[in-house]
Amino acid sequence: MITPVIRVGIIGAGVVTSGSHLPVLVNMPEVRVDWICDRSLQTANAVAGAYGIARVFGDVADCADVDVVLVATPLGSRRALVPQVLARGWHAFCEKPFAVTLADHNGFVADARAKGLQIGVAQVRRYAKPTASARTLIRYGFLGPIQRVLAADGFRMRGTGRGDGWHMNDRAGGGVLAEFGSHLIDQVLYILEATASSVRDSTQRVHLGLELASSVVADVSRAGGPAIPCSIDVSVLEDLCNGVFIEFADTVLRVGLGFDGSLTLLSKQGETVAEFSMSEGAGSAVEAFYLEWKDFLSQCRTGVPSAVDAATVTATTALIDAASAMRDAMRAASKAPMEQTL
Repeated sequence: MITPVIRVGIIGAGVVTSGSHLPVLVNMPEVRVDWICDRSLQTANAVAGAYGIARVFGDVADCADVDVVLVATPLGSRRALVPQVLARGWHAFCEKPFAVTLADHNGFVADARAKGLQIGVAQVRRYAKPTASARTLIRYGFLGPIQRVLAADGFRMRGTGRGDGWHMNDRAGGGVLAEFGSHLIDQVLYILEATASSVRDSTQRVHLGLELASSVVADVSRAGGPAIPCSIDVSVLEDLCNGVFIEFADTVLRVGLGFDGSLTLLSKQGETVAEFSMSEGAGSAVEAFYLEWKDFLSQCRTGVPSAVDAATVTATTALIDAASAMRDAMRAASKAPMEQTL
């Protein structure tokens, strides 16, 4: 039974915790943040001190009981952490990306359901004004049948400040496709209200063992319509023509990536036809983080799935998993010794 004042614990004292989640949580009157847990007690103490949080732990096993836990640790830690959180009887709200594989994803959801717990994923871009409004336009088919979707999110990263490519070195670390691409992939699938996808091609650019750019081509299925070809590009090497571009017979709907992005109807020649005024969704990151927490906490109280229920993110994990598996197979094939002929 969840308490009237929701007790929240936080696992992971990184930038997304200190810069995005905590500014919202400590200002929600129905929430009390009881503790922060991080392997680096120095980091945890610094964040806890900045937000007036009383307790700090270095191991989840030592943490006091709470109602809800934010899991904001690197992707590779989820296989151990999420089952541990659920075993304690805590609802779990996980930062994206949610799971290394689709099997892990489905296992976490099944485990939570079996224990009567709620589990969600912080896919915060779902709350951005351009995304929310584009989803409504597509749902009602105002612009006609979709021909294809092109999506890109690229920028030149000079350094993470974390050293050793901590989040881009393998599948467990996430790589650029999962770590950065999960936002873009989820945005595309959420707008389309996708039910499934089939990956046709998956390529990447690797430097010193780090996956720094990735391209995926997939056919995305929707209820009651033909599959839509989608091309998705993510890069930390170069700027791209960023946005989600949804092509129709005569026009293109450009959906901005950020919370202050635009929703624009273009001609096939790239000329602006119309700018949409967006009434739904969040216009800032702070508002979006508030809305996703409000939704998930309501889910914890009522048991009614919210917009960030983990089951609604299954298609995103499935596409990333399939693209990563194809990438891994291609890498293995390229390293296999050539068959000798006599």
